[in-house]
Amino acid sequence: MKRGPSTFALVLALVALALLLALGLSGLLSTRARLHMVGETYGRLIVVAALAADDVDARRNAGSAATLAELERAGARFSTQQPPAPTIRVAPALLEVGRTVGRLLGDPARVAVTQTPESQVWVRSAHDPRRWIVLRAASYRRAVIQSMLLTALIAGLMALAAAALAARLLTRPLERLAVRAEALLAGAPVHDTLTGSPREVRRLADAIGQAGARLRGVARERELMLAGISHDLRTPLARLRLALELGDAGDPQRRAAMVADLEQLDGALEQCLAFVRDGRDEATREVDIATLAGQLLALRGQPDDWQFDGPAQLPAQVRPSLLRRAIGNLMDNAERHGAAPFRVALDSDAHGILVSVSDHGPGVPPELLGQLGRPFLRGDRARSNAGTGLGLSIAMRAAELHGGRLDLRNAHGGGFVATLHLPCSPAAP
Repeated sequence: MKRGPSTFALVLALVALALLLALGLSGLLSTRARLHMVGETYGRLIVVAALAADDVDARRNAGSAATLAELERAGARFSTQQPPAPTIRVAPALLEVGRTVGRLLGDPARVAVTQTPESQVWVRSAHDPRRWIVLRAASYRRAVIQSMLLTALIAGLMALAAAALAARLLTRPLERLAVRAEALLAGAPVHDTLTGSPREVRRLADAIGQAGARLRGVARERELMLAGISHDLRTPLARLRLALELGDAGDPQRRAAMVADLEQLDGALEQCLAFVRDGRDEATREVDIATLAGQLLALRGQPDDWQFDGPAQLPAQVRPSLLRRAIGNLMDNAERHGAAPFRVALDSDAHGILVSVSDHGPGVPPELLGQLGRPFLRGDRARSNAGTGLGLSIAMRAAELHGGRLDLRNAHGGGFVATLHLPCSPAAP
């Protein structure tokens, strides 16, 4: 697989590009300002020199001849020839000087600029249109180019240094996070190792820690499920093996016991599969919870032991199979560990729907009450060893997937109450 660029290289390239673009834009703007400044400065000087030379030349006396000789040594001379055409591209600064001179003289036609390669400004004499005042303009082209290249080189190096520093400051927390990622997944503290890191990096570290906690929870649940399955299946399988070895299949009573063991095995596997397939993918749809509870009551082995308290209709948007299994598990839990009479109560308020299942058994020891809902946990000291210990876990997960919760408490005067709080508003009947 082709190896991609590192984050440091990407950040370095982006910051360097941004700095170089900024320097280039600032250089372009400063060049325009510099051209205007050069044109104004040198243009005014050339106008003054040309007017002075033209006036001296018009006097035609002994003093003027000496002055003209001095002006020629300084780079100003007179010519009766026409300005030559430029042999190379005229520098922008020289063009700007020529425009300024023409504007100040009030007649751009009196001014010509040429570069052959010597830079010259030709100004037509006001006294004799056949004569031109030729002034040599100092060329700073090479010096300007060298200066610009040197400035660009220094600015580029400074930009790269600044980009490298910025990239290092941005990527160092990510590198520390990458080194600590395995420890964070294992549950190591986050903030001690990421002090001074940006907020986004700390949030990413928190997310990695939470993902690690979920993975560890899933691993623990898998280990518990495997241990619970091996424990719950061992006893009925041993009884079935013994019955087969003794030839009990021909005895109707013993065959019924074997069928009961098979049903226990099937129920245990069904609960484990329901725990693994948590119903997260099931779509919600409108269901009458009162009808659903009535169907579950009709399937009880002793329906006369049950009481129903609630409205005739209570439609709501829920996951039907998941909610059916959760309520069924609570009813099985009441029958298995409690005592009749049993009761199913439905109610609704501004916060959602409440489904309560209660019994009149001995309840749960207070020290175990806060642990109920953990996979394969049973209140053994108050209840029997029947069941897989997954019923309350499945009901609790169903409540959480509906955005609610499962409350478990001992009833006043004896018994146990499990209440599903579902924050789904009842639909109109």
